[in-house]
Amino acid sequence: MKYLYVFLVTTAVTLTATLKGIVHAESDGLNEKEISLLKLLADDKPLHWDAGEESAIGEMLRDEDQGVDPETEDDEMKLGVQRFMEQVQALSDEDREKVNELFRQNVGPKETETLFQDASKLAKEEEKEMKELENDMGLQEDERKAFKELISFVIKGAKPEAEGDAELALMAQAQKKVDKLNDVDKKRLEATMVSQFGEEQTRKIFETGKNIEKEAKIKKAIASSGKV
Repeated sequence: MKYLYVFLVTTAVTLTATLKGIVHAESDGLNEKEISLLKLLADDKPLHWDAGEESAIGEMLRDEDQGVDPETEDDEMKLGVQRFMEQVQALSDEDREKVNELFRQNVGPKETETLFQDASKLAKEEEKEMKELENDMGLQEDERKAFKELISFVIKGAKPEAEGDAELALMAQAQKKVDKLNDVDKKRLEATMVSQFGEEQTRKIFETGKNIEKEAKIKKAIASSGKV
């Protein structure tokens, strides 16, 4: 399997209105009850799933209908599955059961069990790869989360500049640790990320990280000079 170093955002905050607009785009190839499920999930207040998670749910439903192994899907889909599972696991027992019941009512008990088993398997495999990579980098917990956010931004084609200064500073610190790796570890890290994201995405991740680090240095210099 082509492993995905997931970049799991610990709090994926997206407006419900945005999710509603995504449902139609992700509904191709789904039956009426599956489309209804996506709409119900978009309206479910305890959930704050982003576009990637919404897309991943739809793709997993299609895979189950068509007998496709979800491990053959692309990295973006797996990223959404990872965030989907962490969102569900972070819910209270009551809210988690409500989500499970939505699935059971719309796709059936057996299909729901299969879907969650597949999603859990993917999530565990990707988490293992993530930890191995983090150990190579020596990141602290807050830096780990920031680096994962950086990767997620690049994969989704979003701009991390929209993040607050504190979060950008952590991304810069994580990038600084990447820069400090010895040549052997740096090549190992690059090879791991290339196997997960491809050469172009890996190049963009490092390039974006370096730009953030450069901007952080400029801001720090300006703050030190009293010009802020």
